[in-house]
Amino acid sequence: MRLPLPTRAARRALRLALGLTLVAAVGVGVMPTPATAAPAGAAHSAPVPRPADQARPASVGGPAIGAKANRVGVNAVGIDLCAQVAYAAGFRNNPLVTAVAVAMAESSCNPSAVGSNGPTAGCSNGSLDRGLWQINNCYHPTVTDSCAYNAQCNANAAYSISSGGSNWQPWSTYNNGAYAGYLSAAQAAVARLGGGPGDPPPGVTGTILANPSLNIRTGPGTTYGIAGSVGYGATVNIACYTFGEYVSGGYWPSSTWDRITNPATGVTGYVADTWVNTTYDVKTMVGRC
Repeated sequence: MRLPLPTRAARRALRLALGLTLVAAVGVGVMPTPATAAPAGAAHSAPVPRPADQARPASVGGPAIGAKANRVGVNAVGIDLCAQVAYAAGFRNNPLVTAVAVAMAESSCNPSAVGSNGPTAGCSNGSLDRGLWQINNCYHPTVTDSCAYNAQCNANAAYSISSGGSNWQPWSTYNNGAYAGYLSAAQAAVARLGGGPGDPPPGVTGTILANPSLNIRTGPGTTYGIAGSVGYGATVNIACYTFGEYVSGGYWPSSTWDRITNPATGVTGYVADTWVNTTYDVKTMVGRC
Protein backbone atom coordinates (compact mmCIF):
# COMPACT_ATOMS: atom_id res chain seq x y z
CA MET A 1 0.00 0.00 0.00
CA ARG A 2 1.49 3.33 -0.97
CA LEU A 3 1.42 5.92 1.74
CA PRO A 4 0.58 9.50 0.82
CA LEU A 5 3.57 11.88 0.54
CA PRO A 6 3.98 14.28 3.48
CA THR A 7 3.06 17.86 2.91
CA ARG A 8 5.72 20.57 2.44
CA ALA A 9 5.14 21.87 5.96
CA ALA A 10 5.55 18.38 7.39
CA ARG A 11 8.85 17.86 5.49
CA ARG A 12 10.19 21.18 6.81
CA ALA A 13 9.31 20.22 10.40
CA LEU A 14 11.02 16.83 9.96
CA ARG A 15 14.25 18.40 8.66
CA LEU A 16 14.29 20.84 11.62
CA ALA A 17 13.82 18.03 14.12
CA LEU A 18 16.65 15.98 12.56
CA GLY A 19 18.98 19.00 12.64
CA LEU A 20 18.34 19.68 16.32
CA THR A 21 18.90 16.03 17.13
CA LEU A 22 22.25 16.08 15.32
CA VAL A 23 23.43 19.22 17.19
CA ALA A 24 22.42 17.71 20.52
CA ALA A 25 24.28 14.50 19.65
CA VAL A 26 27.62 16.06 18.65
CA GLY A 27 27.65 19.50 20.24
CA VAL A 28 27.37 18.90 23.99
CA GLY A 29 30.68 19.68 25.71
CA VAL A 30 32.23 20.94 22.47
CA MET A 31 30.99 24.48 22.04
CA PRO A 32 33.25 26.89 24.02
CA THR A 33 31.71 29.15 26.64
CA PRO A 34 32.72 32.80 27.04
CA ALA A 35 34.41 31.96 30.36
CA THR A 36 36.69 29.26 28.94
CA ALA A 37 37.37 30.18 25.33
CA ALA A 38 37.71 33.20 23.09
CA PRO A 39 38.11 33.84 19.37
CA ALA A 40 41.61 33.42 17.99
CA GLY A 41 43.74 36.53 18.44
CA ALA A 42 41.44 38.01 21.10
CA ALA A 43 43.47 37.05 24.17
CA HIS A 44 45.49 40.30 24.19
CA SER A 45 42.75 42.64 23.04
CA ALA A 46 40.10 41.79 25.64
CA PRO A 47 40.12 44.20 28.64
CA VAL A 48 41.40 42.77 31.91
CA PRO A 49 38.82 43.34 34.66
CA ARG A 50 40.13 45.13 37.72
CA PRO A 51 39.26 44.10 41.26
CA ALA A 52 37.34 46.24 43.71
CA ASP A 53 39.20 49.29 45.05
CA GLN A 54 40.28 47.71 48.35
CA ALA A 55 41.55 44.62 46.49
CA ARG A 56 43.70 46.54 44.01
CA PRO A 57 47.41 46.84 44.79
CA ALA A 58 48.25 50.10 46.51
CA SER A 59 51.91 49.61 45.64
CA VAL A 60 53.33 47.17 43.13
CA GLY A 61 57.10 47.34 43.52
CA GLY A 62 59.48 47.30 46.45
CA PRO A 63 60.82 50.34 48.31
CA ALA A 64 60.90 53.51 46.20
CA ILE A 65 64.30 54.68 45.01
CA GLY A 66 63.45 57.89 43.12
CA ALA A 67 61.93 61.22 44.11
CA LYS A 68 59.74 63.96 42.67
CA ALA A 69 59.71 67.63 43.65
CA ASN A 70 58.89 67.96 47.34
CA ARG A 71 55.25 68.83 48.09
CA VAL A 72 55.11 68.05 51.80
CA GLY A 73 52.86 70.81 53.14
CA VAL A 74 53.45 69.68 56.76
CA ASN A 75 56.15 70.98 59.09
CA ALA A 76 57.80 67.62 59.81
CA VAL A 77 60.08 65.15 58.07
CA GLY A 78 60.69 61.43 57.89
CA ILE A 79 58.91 59.03 60.20
CA ASP A 80 57.45 61.84 62.33
CA LEU A 81 55.78 63.24 59.22
CA CYS A 82 54.21 59.84 58.55
CA ALA A 83 52.94 59.63 62.13
CA GLN A 84 51.38 63.09 61.98
CA VAL A 85 49.57 62.74 58.69
CA ALA A 86 48.49 59.15 59.43
CA TYR A 87 46.91 60.32 62.69
CA ALA A 88 45.26 63.24 60.91
CA ALA A 89 43.89 60.85 58.27
CA GLY A 90 42.11 58.84 60.98
CA PHE A 91 44.44 55.95 61.88
CA ARG A 92 44.43 55.10 65.58
CA ASN A 93 46.08 52.62 67.97
CA ASN A 94 47.69 49.55 66.34
CA PRO A 95 46.56 50.48 62.80
CA LEU A 96 48.35 53.82 63.28
CA VAL A 97 51.61 52.07 64.14
CA THR A 98 51.19 49.68 61.21
CA ALA A 99 50.47 52.58 58.86
CA VAL A 100 53.70 54.33 59.83
CA ALA A 101 55.72 51.11 59.51
CA VAL A 102 54.28 50.40 56.06
CA ALA A 103 55.07 53.94 54.90
CA MET A 104 58.66 53.58 56.13
CA ALA A 105 59.03 50.30 54.25
CA GLU A 106 57.45 51.75 51.12
CA SER A 107 59.04 55.20 50.85
CA SER A 108 61.30 55.81 53.88
CA CYS A 109 58.59 58.38 54.68
CA ASN A 110 59.68 60.60 51.80
CA PRO A 111 56.55 62.32 50.40
CA SER A 112 58.21 62.79 47.01
CA ALA A 113 59.26 59.14 46.60
CA VAL A 114 58.36 57.42 43.33
CA GLY A 115 58.85 53.85 42.15
CA SER A 116 58.57 52.66 38.56
CA ASN A 117 56.99 49.31 37.64
CA GLY A 118 56.87 47.25 34.48
CA PRO A 119 53.65 45.81 33.00
CA THR A 120 51.26 44.11 35.42
CA ALA A 121 47.74 42.73 35.11
CA GLY A 122 45.50 45.53 33.91
CA CYS A 123 48.45 47.95 33.57
CA SER A 124 50.15 46.84 30.35
CA ASN A 125 52.11 50.10 29.98
CA GLY A 126 53.64 49.92 33.45
CA SER A 127 52.84 52.18 36.40
CA LEU A 128 54.23 54.40 39.14
CA ASP A 129 54.02 54.02 42.92
CA ARG A 130 53.84 57.51 44.45
CA GLY A 131 54.40 59.34 47.71
CA LEU A 132 54.48 58.21 51.33
CA TRP A 133 52.32 55.11 50.95
CA GLN A 134 53.32 54.60 47.30
CA ILE A 135 49.81 54.83 45.88
CA ASN A 136 49.87 53.29 42.40
CA ASN A 137 48.75 55.56 39.56
CA CYS A 138 47.27 52.76 37.42
CA TYR A 139 45.28 50.86 40.03
CA HIS A 140 44.20 54.09 41.79
CA PRO A 141 43.90 56.72 39.03
CA THR A 142 41.54 58.87 41.09
CA VAL A 143 44.48 59.67 43.36
CA THR A 144 46.05 62.37 41.20
CA ASP A 145 49.74 63.22 41.23
CA SER A 146 49.01 66.46 43.09
CA CYS A 147 47.36 64.37 45.81
CA ALA A 148 49.83 61.47 45.79
CA TYR A 149 52.84 63.74 46.37
CA ASN A 150 51.05 65.72 49.08
CA ALA A 151 51.73 64.14 52.47
CA GLN A 152 48.25 64.55 53.97
CA CYS A 153 46.33 63.70 50.81
CA ASN A 154 48.43 60.55 50.36
CA ALA A 155 47.70 59.53 53.95
CA ASN A 156 43.97 60.12 53.39
CA ALA A 157 44.11 57.86 50.32
CA ALA A 158 45.95 55.16 52.30
CA TYR A 159 43.27 55.34 54.98
CA SER A 160 40.56 54.77 52.37
CA ILE A 161 42.37 51.97 50.51
CA SER A 162 43.21 50.15 53.76
CA SER A 163 39.58 50.40 54.97
CA GLY A 164 40.62 52.49 57.94
CA GLY A 165 43.70 50.40 58.68
CA SER A 166 41.94 47.02 58.71
CA ASN A 167 43.34 45.70 55.41
CA TRP A 168 47.02 46.09 54.46
CA GLN A 169 47.06 43.38 51.77
CA PRO A 170 47.25 45.94 48.92
CA TRP A 171 50.80 46.89 50.02
CA SER A 172 53.70 44.77 48.79
CA THR A 173 55.93 45.53 51.79
CA TYR A 174 53.21 44.33 54.15
CA ASN A 175 52.76 41.09 52.24
CA ASN A 176 56.49 40.34 52.17
CA GLY A 177 56.95 41.31 55.84
CA ALA A 178 59.37 44.19 55.21
CA TYR A 179 57.20 46.58 57.27
CA ALA A 180 57.80 44.56 60.45
CA GLY A 181 61.37 45.82 60.64
CA TYR A 182 60.03 49.33 61.23
CA LEU A 183 57.42 48.60 63.90
CA SER A 184 59.59 49.67 66.85
CA ALA A 185 60.54 52.95 65.18
CA ALA A 186 56.91 53.50 64.20
CA GLN A 187 55.78 52.96 67.79
CA ALA A 188 58.31 55.53 68.98
CA ALA A 189 57.12 58.05 66.37
CA VAL A 190 53.51 57.56 67.43
CA ALA A 191 54.54 58.07 71.06
CA ARG A 192 56.17 61.37 70.10
CA LEU A 193 52.79 62.67 68.99
CA GLY A 194 52.38 63.32 72.70
CA GLY A 195 49.47 63.87 75.06
CA GLY A 196 46.73 61.54 76.11
CA PRO A 197 43.78 60.09 74.18
CA GLY A 198 42.13 62.76 72.07
CA ASP A 199 44.97 65.26 72.29
CA PRO A 200 46.05 66.70 68.95
CA PRO A 201 49.22 65.61 67.19
CA PRO A 202 51.54 68.47 66.16
CA GLY A 203 50.55 70.07 62.89
CA VAL A 204 46.74 69.53 63.02
CA THR A 205 45.71 73.14 63.35
CA GLY A 206 43.08 75.62 62.28
CA THR A 207 42.72 79.38 62.06
CA ILE A 208 39.92 81.24 63.84
CA LEU A 209 37.71 83.25 61.48
CA ALA A 210 35.32 84.83 64.00
CA ASN A 211 35.90 88.56 64.57
CA PRO A 212 36.81 89.85 67.09
CA SER A 213 36.86 86.57 69.05
CA LEU A 214 35.20 83.17 69.47
CA ASN A 215 33.95 81.59 72.68
CA ILE A 216 35.36 78.18 73.58
CA ARG A 217 32.49 76.08 74.97
CA THR A 218 32.55 73.15 77.37
CA GLY A 219 30.40 71.16 74.93
CA PRO A 220 29.30 71.22 71.27
CA GLY A 221 26.67 73.96 71.49
CA THR A 222 25.97 77.51 72.61
CA THR A 223 24.00 76.30 75.65
CA TYR A 224 27.20 74.93 77.19
CA GLY A 225 29.35 77.02 79.49
CA ILE A 226 32.18 79.25 78.27
CA ALA A 227 35.64 77.90 79.08
CA GLY A 228 37.49 80.78 77.47
CA SER A 229 37.86 82.58 74.16
CA VAL A 230 40.25 82.87 71.23
CA GLY A 231 40.81 85.87 68.97
CA TYR A 232 40.41 86.32 65.24
CA GLY A 233 43.33 84.94 63.22
CA ALA A 234 44.68 82.80 66.07
CA THR A 235 46.00 79.32 65.34
CA VAL A 236 44.51 76.56 67.48
CA ASN A 237 45.27 72.84 67.82
CA ILE A 238 42.44 70.52 66.76
CA ALA A 239 42.09 67.22 68.63
CA CYS A 240 38.88 65.76 67.17
CA TYR A 241 35.44 66.65 65.89
CA THR A 242 31.88 65.84 66.93
CA PHE A 243 28.33 66.81 66.00
CA GLY A 244 26.24 69.20 68.03
CA GLU A 245 24.15 72.34 67.66
CA TYR A 246 23.52 73.41 64.06
CA VAL A 247 25.08 76.81 63.39
CA SER A 248 23.56 78.67 60.45
CA GLY A 249 25.96 81.60 60.58
CA GLY A 250 29.66 81.60 59.89
CA TYR A 251 31.19 80.58 56.59
CA TRP A 252 29.55 77.17 55.98
CA PRO A 253 26.40 76.34 58.00
CA SER A 254 27.13 73.08 59.82
CA SER A 255 26.51 71.01 62.94
CA THR A 256 30.20 70.02 63.18
CA TRP A 257 32.09 71.17 66.26
CA ASP A 258 35.85 70.97 66.80
CA ARG A 259 37.55 70.16 70.10
CA ILE A 260 40.40 72.64 70.17
CA THR A 261 43.15 73.90 72.43
CA ASN A 262 44.19 77.54 72.43
CA PRO A 263 47.99 77.25 72.74
CA ALA A 264 48.23 80.84 73.99
CA THR A 265 46.12 80.13 77.09
CA GLY A 266 45.98 76.33 77.32
CA VAL A 267 42.17 76.44 77.33
CA THR A 268 40.54 73.36 75.77
CA GLY A 269 36.94 73.07 74.61
CA TYR A 270 34.58 73.14 71.62
CA VAL A 271 34.06 75.69 68.87
CA ALA A 272 31.76 75.57 65.86
CA ASP A 273 33.70 74.29 62.85
CA THR A 274 32.08 76.99 60.72
CA TRP A 275 34.43 79.49 62.40
CA VAL A 276 37.62 77.45 61.92
CA ASN A 277 39.60 77.41 58.70
CA THR A 278 41.51 74.17 57.99
CA THR A 279 43.48 72.90 55.00
CA TYR A 280 41.01 70.08 54.40
CA ASP A 281 37.60 69.09 55.74
CA VAL A 282 38.29 68.60 59.44
CA LYS A 283 36.59 65.17 59.33
CA THR A 284 39.39 63.94 57.03
CA MET A 285 42.12 65.31 59.28
CA VAL A 286 41.19 64.14 62.79
CA GLY A 287 39.05 61.45 64.34
CA ARG A 288 35.67 61.82 65.98
CA CYS A 289 35.60 62.73 69.68
